[in-house]
Amino acid sequence: MQEVHVSDEEENMELKRLKANCTEDYAWTDYMSLPFTQNVISETLRMANIVNGIWRKSVNDIEIKGYLIPKHWCVMASLTSKIGVVAGNNCFTPFGGGNRLCPGLELSRLELSIFLHHIVTTYRWVAERDEIIYFPTVKMKKKLPISVQPINA
Repeated sequence: MQEVHVSDEEENMELKRLKANCTEDYAWTDYMSLPFTQNVISETLRMANIVNGIWRKSVNDIEIKGYLIPKHWCVMASLTSKIGVVAGNNCFTPFGGGNRLCPGLELSRLELSIFLHHIVTTYRWVAERDEIIYFPTVKMKKKLPISVQPINA
């Protein structure tokens, strides 16, 4: 079986073509059925989460992977690190987790999907070279200047 690679632009243009040829409006399932777009959103949220780490204070001496964290020491868990991350282990936390899971999780993913669908199917852009700054929050050094042109131009 041959692996097929689809880009964000290709899958969004295909959805736009399908909707242009039928009388149905866009639906929630249309946006959630764009796997590449959903992966782009997930990776962006992972890398650019407003909270890039969580500080905790140890209440007892604890050993983790051979390292001793003494009682009362502060540690920071990085939310943007991929080291040791295993799929499905609740390491993806841009919307919190457990009892503190954000109720707007699905709405925000839908809003991001709609925005990406519109911009990818309507415009082309070129970004200037920039650098990611991770501390104290994730941002672009030059604020990622881009040149935008409508597709029809």
